[in-house]
Amino acid sequence: MLEIVLKGIIADLRADNSYVLHHESLITFTVEAVLHIESLPVDLVLGNLKTYLLDGIGVFLAISPIIAFISRMKKGYWLALVFAEIYSFAGLFASMSEQLKTVYPMTVVFNLSGYYDASMVQILIGVVVLLACAVLSLFILKELNK
Repeated sequence: MLEIVLKGIIADLRADNSYVLHHESLITFTVEAVLHIESLPVDLVLGNLKTYLLDGIGVFLAISPIIAFISRMKKGYWLALVFAEIYSFAGLFASMSEQLKTVYPMTVVFNLSGYYDASMVQILIGVVVLLACAVLSLFILKELNK
């Protein structure tokens, strides 16, 4: 029974064409690899690994200004949670617009990782946006050390 459920999940991932691995998908992949290693093509595994790693690094860079800003505040944990939720929720609306999808940090991550189809210009703009997030974070943290 477990094998049938796992095959269904893997089939959904393949049918979706997004190939994005989430934590649940990582567990599913591990079990599927143990049960049917011969059925997993190497390009699928490497593509998922690339997407998973780029998503993780990109999300960290995209939210690093929030982390840096909240670290300046004493006991601002709830504010950080609210701000991060609003920031993420705004990404839903930003992903509907082609222009915002190119410059909004949370959607830029999906352009870079391959989840969204993006042109080379969109990818280059995305790299600049994420680097700007990292630089902004460094400036905020530098002020914290004074």
